[in-house]
Amino acid sequence: MDDKGAPGEPGANIQVGSFKIADAAKTDAAGMAFVLDQMAERPAVRALKAWALEQLAPAPGETAVDVGSGTGEDVVAFAELGLRAIGVEPSAGLRDEAVRRGPDSKAEFVDGLSDKLPFDDESVDVVRCERVLQHVEDPAGSVREMARVLRPGGRIVLIDTDWQTAIIHPADPDVLQRMVASFLAQAANPYSGRQLRGQLADAGLEITGETAATWLEPQEGARKGFLSMMHTRSLQAGAITAAEAEAFAKGITEAADRGAFHMSLTMYAVCAVKAPAV
Repeated sequence: MDDKGAPGEPGANIQVGSFKIADAAKTDAAGMAFVLDQMAERPAVRALKAWALEQLAPAPGETAVDVGSGTGEDVVAFAELGLRAIGVEPSAGLRDEAVRRGPDSKAEFVDGLSDKLPFDDESVDVVRCERVLQHVEDPAGSVREMARVLRPGGRIVLIDTDWQTAIIHPADPDVLQRMVASFLAQAANPYSGRQLRGQLADAGLEITGETAATWLEPQEGARKGFLSMMHTRSLQAGAITAAEAEAFAKGITEAADRGAFHMSLTMYAVCAVKAPAV
C-alpha cells in the first residue's frame, strides 16, 4: 500500500508496498513503521489493545508470542510484565526497528510467518495477533498454526479489520463503489474481522470473549493515510479516471477544511482458550 501525505507533511511520499504478507521482505520498513505508529494512536486501536491485554491476563514467567509484531511495542509490554516475550515478524527492517526502540528490553524478535511459527507444539501460554490476518492468503491455516503452539489452558486474542465496513463521506457513490471494489480486490483477506470467531472455533478453541471498536478517522485523514492510498491505487488499477481521482481528493479535502469529512471502519477482537487435555 502507499501512504502519501501532502508535500511537506510527515508521511509524504512514503511507500509501504503490498497489502499481502507474502511481500513483507520487499516492504519499505521505514514507511511501514510510520504507518503503524499513526494507527497505534487511534482510539479504537488503543481500546482493543487494552481489552486484549485484559483478556489474555498474562502472568510473570509465562511465554507470550505476538504474531506479526511490527515495531514491537506489544512485545516489550509483555516483557515488562515479566513474561518471556517473543515477536514474530517477517520484515527484517521492522525487527531491526523493534530492537532499536527497545534496546534495554528483554523482548525477543524472530523471523517467521503466521502459518509457520518457529515454536514447538504446545509451548506458548499467550498468543496475540493484531491486524495481520487481513494480509494473509490462508488465515484459517494461520489460526490453526497458532492453536498448535498454544499450551492447554493457553489464551489467544485476534484483532482485525473488516474493510467492507468502511464509510467515507463525501464521495460520488459510483466512484466510491469502484474504488472500494478495487481496494478489496488487491487485499489478501479484506473481510478478516467477521471471520475471527469462526476461525478460532474451527481450530478447536473455546471462545471466551469478543468486542468491536469503531475507527473514526480524524479530519487530517482526508489528506494522508487510507484515502490517498485508496484513490491513487484505484487510479493505478484503472478502476477510476484521473478526473475522478482528482474530484474525489478535492471533495474530501474541502470537506475536511470545514470539518465535514467522515471516514469510519469497524475493527473486531475475539479471545479464546485452548481446553486442557482430557
